Amino acid sequence: SQRCPVCGKIHKQSRDHNRHLYSCPCGYKSNDDRVGAMNIQNLGKRWLSGEKNPRYKKDNN
Repeated sequence: SQRCPVCGKIHKQSRDHNRHLYSCPCGYKSNDDRVGAMNIQNLGKRWLSGEKNPRYKKDNN
């Protein structure tokens, strides 16, 4: 749950484990577990659409 489901950027520091809060620099905020579930759902949709090995890649920019 480090990947923002809105902008797609991965920021390790965006997740607050103690408060279960995800807050992205793009402005998106949500429960961290919900963000993780949304990312898993997205990977599942990509797999069902025929992508062999869907993954998220960290962009170091």
